[in-house]
Amino acid sequence: MNANSVLFLTYWYPNKSNKSFGIFLKRHAHAIAINNKVVVLSLTFLKSNSLYKKTVNIETDEANIETHRIYFESVFSKLLYVLLPLHYIILKKYIRTHLQKHNFNILHSNILFPCSVVGHWLSRKLHLKHIITEEWTKVDKFFRVSLYKGAGKKTLNTADAIVCVSQQLEDTVKKHTHNNKFHIIPNVIDAKEFYYDANIQKNEVFTFIAAAHWGQHKNPFYFLDPLKQLLEENKIKNFKVVLAGSGVYLEKVKQNNYPFPIEYPGNLNSRELCTALNKSHIFLHGSEFETFSVIIAEALMCGLPSVVSPVGIALEAINTSNGFVTNNTVPDWKEKILACYNTSYNNAHIAEQLKNKYDLKTVGKMFDEMYRTA
Repeated sequence: MNANSVLFLTYWYPNKSNKSFGIFLKRHAHAIAINNKVVVLSLTFLKSNSLYKKTVNIETDEANIETHRIYFESVFSKLLYVLLPLHYIILKKYIRTHLQKHNFNILHSNILFPCSVVGHWLSRKLHLKHIITEEWTKVDKFFRVSLYKGAGKKTLNTADAIVCVSQQLEDTVKKHTHNNKFHIIPNVIDAKEFYYDANIQKNEVFTFIAAAHWGQHKNPFYFLDPLKQLLEENKIKNFKVVLAGSGVYLEKVKQNNYPFPIEYPGNLNSRELCTALNKSHIFLHGSEFETFSVIIAEALMCGLPSVVSPVGIALEAINTSNGFVTNNTVPDWKEKILACYNTSYNNAHIAEQLKNKYDLKTVGKMFDEMYRTA
């Protein structure tokens, strides 16, 4: 197979102000780079006291990928973020001045707005195949309210391929285009970071664990209210809940004074989260909508039976041997938490089910196949 020369364009990428922002896209770039030549070009808009400041940082990352970061810093950063014609002019000039030598044949843009709309314009101008990866929870809202929705529709309609990270997201995006060149390629999850460790002792008190950024779309009350009822009905007696992560909903949780212990360990790094998952007994995830939901996969890879909302990969990853998917009603959450609590699971078997499903090499091969047919 001949290697492609890929310009990986993204507005979501780890940067100087947020080292983990868009990390899942960086992992995609690493997967693609196994068998292809990849150059990353990222745009980052930062709030600052400057009227307008543009800087460029060029480096080779740990996977030997040439990475170009263009920073726009301004007191008007939100306004700059939606001035797509300006982005186009700056990027076109930058590519022609600094990246022409790479002889790209593919422009791979990430997230419809603003990146893929600008990517569409650039691919037409530079005569490149245009591939889109979509991971955005706000696709429906974009097509309801954005002034760029017409450009967005044209971008989707003319793309050479559209990659979505889950079936649920593909179903959402398909509503807005007649293009049928869809591919499902998951996010990369490192099995060296999330795994079942039989040597880690489970907590003495039965532990339900959840981890998220407790803000938009997440809903801890989906499982906290049913747990309260199960305790009051004496169906589950002695347990605690661990809510890892941060976000505005945690204050509301504290105000509710639930009649069981809740621990708030804050944001955990991969190693800490892996340990916390291994120490726990059941993973819970309440949410309205997600494109993939990495945490579901991470919990399963740590061998944890799970009760989750029907979001992201839930319906693809959860089965009778590792947990339940709810319909997000209190009675259903109660029923399924109780069923999970009363079932004996094989933690090692749960972890084994996802082995090699989301690793770098597997995801890289899926991108190779998609490029081959695009």
